[in-house]
Amino acid sequence: MKKRLLKTKAILFFVCVLMVSESAQAQWQAEWERVLEAARKEGKLVLNIPPSADLRKALEENLRQKFGIELEVVMANSAPAVKRVGDEFKAGVRYFDVITSTWDSLSYSLLPAGAVEPLEQLWILPEVKDAKNWWGGHIWTDAAKKYAYSPYAYLMDNIWYNTRQAKPEEMRLYEDLLNPKWKGKLGLWDPRAGGAAIGIWGYLWLTKGESFLRKLVQQNLVVLQDRRLLADSLARDKIAIAIGATYYSYAAFMKAGLPIKAFPPFKEGTFVSVGNGGPVAIKNAPHPNAAKVFINWILSKEGQQVYGKAFGQATRRLDVDTTWMTDIGIRPAKDNITIEQFYQGQNALEETNVKVRRPAEEFAQKILP
Repeated sequence: MKKRLLKTKAILFFVCVLMVSESAQAQWQAEWERVLEAARKEGKLVLNIPPSADLRKALEENLRQKFGIELEVVMANSAPAVKRVGDEFKAGVRYFDVITSTWDSLSYSLLPAGAVEPLEQLWILPEVKDAKNWWGGHIWTDAAKKYAYSPYAYLMDNIWYNTRQAKPEEMRLYEDLLNPKWKGKLGLWDPRAGGAAIGIWGYLWLTKGESFLRKLVQQNLVVLQDRRLLADSLARDKIAIAIGATYYSYAAFMKAGLPIKAFPPFKEGTFVSVGNGGPVAIKNAPHPNAAKVFINWILSKEGQQVYGKAFGQATRRLDVDTTWMTDIGIRPAKDNITIEQFYQGQNALEETNVKVRRPAEEFAQKILP
């Protein structure tokens, strides 16, 4: 009798679990369909992304074909995009739905103005919500863990060379940049512009010190505020080595067969990048349902695959293959380091940003022309 009772209870338990699971599935699917229908009626999404024609094309095609949403893309790096949105928000203008950013840029205007929606409340898809799908779980660049999600993580090998002027074996240590041979032949993406430029500058400030950076500047650095001009200068033999810009700045030149490559990893290591950041939802956006659809899709397996292939930034999603990225100078964190090493090597999360990036940027203001 006891065995029968136990068996009956077990069956009832599993039936209850199954019913709860089916109910939860029905709920999110119903919510997703409701949001999709509302997004189709809105018919449009205004999105800021980093400058990349390949990324814009990939996103436009996918949003139109899959969801019937037309994408209006404004290509700009985080700092100018955030400034524009902040100015518009103060003036009562609501033009953007979603921008791309980390905590750093948001912290100057949008967060203090209350112009950003908590992101997690917009997640609908279980594959996005489930932390087990993400290497390291859910990682945010803001300490509040609400506004600036970090879908990407990779080791940043962002020192490139012109193969007609330099050889990979000539650059094994950062000290090799100080060789008199390279005087007047080194280009630098201005770290005051933010992004990967301040990432590598901050790493050198932390690990090599201010005296090293002073000596680097004395190499008659060609300092450029536009990463595309830096890449163009390298591709056209105007400089031999470029510091700061990353793969997507060079992609078009590489496709054209021009002689540029990323140096192999330096022996002293490099910083761990979180890329340009994840989707940031603007409060009181004109197309809120289209924004929800985009945010859920871009953080899905498919969305991360599309983004990575078009833009060359390595996702933290465990179900997306990133091993091919080593061929383009990107070493995905999930394939190369531990999560502990990630936290030790990054300088974009709020706490380390304040301790490393900002003082390094202040130093750059002092010594760069």
